[in-house]
Amino acid sequence: MLSGRRYRLELTAEQSKQCQEFGDICRAVWNTGLEQRREYRRRGAWMNYVPQCAELAEAKRDHPWLKTAPAQLLQQTLRDLDRACREHSTFKVRWRSKARWSPSFRFPAGKPIAVERQGRKWGRVKPRIKGTRGSRSQPVETSAPAGPRSRNL
Repeated sequence: MLSGRRYRLELTAEQSKQCQEFGDICRAVWNTGLEQRREYRRRGAWMNYVPQCAELAEAKRDHPWLKTAPAQLLQQTLRDLDRACREHSTFKVRWRSKARWSPSFRFPAGKPIAVERQGRKWGRVKPRIKGTRGSRSQPVETSAPAGPRSRNL
């Protein structure tokens, strides 16, 4: 069983700018990946997550601005695009425009994210965006669950 946690973060101006940049990069990866899939479909071929992820690694060598976002975010964006295209068809999936899309991204954690408790309600999310403070809605598990863990693949 997969479980997830949501945290409301209190960001400084610098952290907010960094998160906005991550969201913009994820939007660019989504739109480029969608255009690539549509071109392949027009030619009668099929493109999925694995070759796009390999091409993303090549693109990161050519375009330094892609390196500013963690690789997990970009891979998760391609995985979300792959799922959307499989469920709704490639030509029904929408572009992410700057005007109507709110920047967002997810960290697919293979292991629990460490949250340092700072009070009854507040904690600090450690590994992802340094120094981020946020409120918790549920208690955080400090030990790994028993038995095999399933990952969001």
